[in-house]
Amino acid sequence: MGQVDEMRSGPYAVRQILPKETWGLRAMVLWPEKSPGPECRMKVDEDPDVLHFGVFFDKTLVSVGTFMPQPHRNLPPTISFRLRAMATHPNHRGQGCGRALIRHAEAHLAQRGEGGIWADARKVALGFYAGLGWDVSGTFYEVPKRGPHRLVHTRFGA
Repeated sequence: MGQVDEMRSGPYAVRQILPKETWGLRAMVLWPEKSPGPECRMKVDEDPDVLHFGVFFDKTLVSVGTFMPQPHRNLPPTISFRLRAMATHPNHRGQGCGRALIRHAEAHLAQRGEGGIWADARKVALGFYAGLGWDVSGTFYEVPKRGPHRLVHTRFGA
């Protein structure tokens, strides 16, 4: 079908990865109470419609994100994919690799005919999503063990 397999952005390359490749960054950045191994597996990781993308600097994985089909009850059903467990190594934040990961996922999903992505974003990441042009909406809500979050989302081809 000619989908976007790999995208380069400066020194970074973005491509689809295996679920287990996300575990190290999930533990380091998002879930420090967990060991970087199977303990960082999400129930949906192996579902065939779930996509995992990684950003590489040379051969080192520095950013990950998981995208799953899941509409949000308060958004149009065309915004049909959810981003979860996005993590960027602290040494690579502010360098464009998170942006490259999101742009790659957007291109991949739009090419498949999907209508958009949403996420529960940590308070510290709201500026990142706003800078991508995503809508930041609603009030803050507390995610247990993770702190305040808000809904963020984007539409394709609107």
